[in-house]
Amino acid sequence: MKSLKHLVTVVLATILLLAFGCTVFAVEAAPIESGEQSPIYGLDAYIWQCNFVNLQSQPTSSSESLAQIKCDEHVTVIDQTGEWFLVSYNGTSGYIYWEHINFSEPEIVPDEDLIGNSIIRYISSENRDYNIALACDTIDGTIINPGDEFVWSEIIGQTTTQKGYKEAPVIKNRVTVPGLGGGVCQVSTTIYNATFDTDIEPRDVHEHSIGCAYAEHDATVAHGYKNFIFENPYDFPIRLEAYSYKAVCFVNIYKAE
Repeated sequence: MKSLKHLVTVVLATILLLAFGCTVFAVEAAPIESGEQSPIYGLDAYIWQCNFVNLQSQPTSSSESLAQIKCDEHVTVIDQTGEWFLVSYNGTSGYIYWEHINFSEPEIVPDEDLIGNSIIRYISSENRDYNIALACDTIDGTIINPGDEFVWSEIIGQTTTQKGYKEAPVIKNRVTVPGLGGGVCQVSTTIYNATFDTDIEPRDVHEHSIGCAYAEHDATVAHGYKNFIFENPYDFPIRLEAYSYKAVCFVNIYKAE
């Protein structure tokens, strides 16, 4: 009896596999690494830095191409896995390499509390993602009063194991090497890009020595010799909101009460 039930189960599974295949994900599919929807699930993004991109059936360029998507066309993001984003496009779900995905940021509306924002994405890896999240948690909720400064070295300081930071790639002397706190520059860069919507002008900002893979305008930080500083130029306090999901970093700047 058990053998018969097992046979029926195998036959049904085979029929379903042949009928629906295993390469296309439904739009409503749960994130691929979790049973819960991710914070980036459902966000709007667009294709950039290419004429067109292939929507791959799996997170690899050698997998089946499900569609071609032109530059500036929009997709709905479902999740991220390593170097690839799982997206929905015209009812079909598949993967796009991270370099060709850019998130649509909320429009800044005059006389509302949100005065600046930025979303920056990169390649996801466990230690790097952890460092980004830790830096975001430290910065989140920071209030800067009129005339006061945001000083990275005072808020984040040195990224040590005592603070919980892990080893991940960093750029040092124009080469990539392992270092504690690798990835936190994505947070400083996201804050920097959020200031572009505002009247804030940085007093101390530095670029990576070999350029930046995830942003045109970057703000690298290195304890003791590369800081990131800006002043609140407004007559009201401002509040920083910072959070992340894997290697997607979100920063919002609000008017604070």
